[in-house]
This record gives sequence, C-alpha cells and structure tokens, in this order.
Amino acid sequence: MTSANALPESGPGSIASLGARLLAFVVDAVLCIVVAIVSGNGPGSSRYGIVVYVAFLLLELLFVTLAGQTPGMRVAGVVVVRARDNGKPQLRWVALRILLLATVVPALIPERGTGRWLHDRASGLATVRTR
Repeated sequence: MTSANALPESGPGSIASLGARLLAFVVDAVLCIVVAIVSGNGPGSSRYGIVVYVAFLLLELLFVTLAGQTPGMRVAGVVVVRARDNGKPQLRWVALRILLLATVVPALIPERGTGRWLHDRASGLATVRTR
C-alpha cells in the first residue's frame, strides 16, 4: 500500500473507528491512574493530574515505538503503522505523534475523506484495525 487512501474500507488494515480509539484510551487511562496510585500520587494528591498525564504520554511513546500499540490498543484491536507502507513506526514519528497528542486538539480533529486524525496524519502514521 502506498498511501492511506489505499487502506481497505473495513476489516483488518482499515482506519480504526472512534469507538475502538475511545476504548483504547479508556483502558490506557485506567492503567495510568493505577500507576499514579501505586506511585503514591492518588486522587487528592497535588501531583495526581501531572503523574497521570506524564504516565499516559510515556505509555504511548514506549509501547507504540516498541510494539506499535499500547495495552489499550491491543484490547481494542488497533495498531499504529506507517501510513505509506503499514510498516513499524519510527521513534521520531511516534514522538511527533505524541507531542501533537499531548496538546489534545489534534486528537479531536478527523481528516475529511480518510478518517485519519490530525496527529496521525501530521506524523505520517495511521491507526488501523487488527481484526
């Protein structure tokens, strides 16, 4: 496949749905909350929010770089790939994706026509279904 336009309309390899992305986010967020609590920064702690936020960004960076998917993405049946050839994403592009994701806004803007979200599009990546 040479571009996101060549991705299938449905099934494995197609752009992940909003529902699958939300499921992945919820699972990963719960894991990050557990990290905050285990580290002694539970709800009510002055550092709770920043610990959850940083844990989420690190979870994304490490797991997407090493495995192409976070634990939440695995549960949801999605994976992050290079849009041009479905290959494993490189660290620099995952880092750019995470930087954009950290600002939240690009993660809320879908690209018209392809279904890809702005943070994926800008980093040359695509979040696709595995099943």
